[in-house]
Amino acid sequence: MTNPIPPQDGTAKDPGPRARRTRQKILDTALDLIIDHGESGVTITDICDAVGISRTTMYRHFAGMDDIIRGVYLNVRERFADGLEAAIARNPDKRQRLDVVVDYLYRFFNEGLSQKLAQTDPNFLRELSLANFDSRVELYKAALDPFFDQVEQLTGTLVDRHLVGYFITHFYASLTVYGAYAKPYEIDVLLRKLIVGLTYLNQAPPRE
Repeated sequence: MTNPIPPQDGTAKDPGPRARRTRQKILDTALDLIIDHGESGVTITDICDAVGISRTTMYRHFAGMDDIIRGVYLNVRERFADGLEAAIARNPDKRQRLDVVVDYLYRFFNEGLSQKLAQTDPNFLRELSLANFDSRVELYKAALDPFFDQVEQLTGTLVDRHLVGYFITHFYASLTVYGAYAKPYEIDVLLRKLIVGLTYLNQAPPRE
């Protein structure tokens, strides 16, 4: 699921492992600083100091702060997708795909990244969610494809996969704000009910 980040000059040249490590460190550090101080409280100098590089080195990788923020958005997207891909690889049984996806979403939520951002910089979290929204919908559709296939075989009608992916994305984003009020239901229980309910109740017309 990982898509390589293209070089800034638009060429396909591999920047090399050292440059990739430096770029990744910049993005990881930028996200950590944003979590601690909010986007408006982080500067290029702050990131350079934390990474231990000069501004000249920084500008070899990024055109400026806006470019770094775009890189952070993409980095979070790829980390989430790679984690889900790894979870599926550990348990590729298609009959258990719903369990695998729900378990991963539950574990990722409990890592607390979104909750921390919601407390420090809700506007950044909103922009992050919007930037990655469409890709999340497609990710859920692909990951749950075996589950959708099972339901379609059982019911004889097509699942509206886009609708299910759309609502999962919306609901998961809302958990950062309302997750603490989910009791007495656990987050994984709510996710399962949402996915199963939408899959069975919101289906496309029967197959011809």
